[in-house]
Amino acid sequence: MKSLLTIIFLISTSLYAANDEPHPVIDSNYISKYSYNIKDMRTKNLKEARQVLKNRLKELNYENDIDFDAKLLESLLQYDDIRIQIVDVIDKIIIEYNVSNDIKKTLLSFQDTFKHIIKANRPLVNTLRDYKAYDFRLGSAYLAMMSSFHDTDERKLFYTRLVEDKTNTKTEIGAYNKKLRDAQENVNLVKSERENFEEIIDIKNTLKKIENEIKKRD
Repeated sequence: MKSLLTIIFLISTSLYAANDEPHPVIDSNYISKYSYNIKDMRTKNLKEARQVLKNRLKELNYENDIDFDAKLLESLLQYDDIRIQIVDVIDKIIIEYNVSNDIKKTLLSFQDTFKHIIKANRPLVNTLRDYKAYDFRLGSAYLAMMSSFHDTDERKLFYTRLVEDKTNTKTEIGAYNKKLRDAQENVNLVKSERENFEEIIDIKNTLKKIENEIKKRD
């Protein structure tokens, strides 16, 4: 999944700019792959299409009782367990980069903001919709923090160092970034499974229409 916003902490590839915008992980972007002009098709072609769809259904082979919304929420919360470690990482960054008092105050201020958002909102997340609202609040705070490191040369230099170190796992930000990427892979996997399940529903609905049309002609 491609991130909508490239920010140094890679806090979440599920960040989005506004609360009413589609969420790149939670909101489905599945588009029907099986559009037929059924009434205009010959019976032979309908039967061929039916067989193609049945074969594809066997390839996907998912159980009907899997709750993919619940599975996706679980993977997102596991990801968030890593993401919220930024609260502790901030303390380590302050020490590792020996930041000035100005930058330290800014980081600690946002650290308090993160703690408040997490404490007030994370326990309330029980559905994907809950997570979407929580993700927006936390993501907005991260973006605000990133924006605060562009107004002076000293802050820009600090930001640049963090960007450079995010791929270096020997640094605090690099190690944190790697854990985020690893956790994101599982989210991406579940998202893909969920989209495959939507394809299954799409196929079954299309098969039903084809079957009905074939019966009318028999």
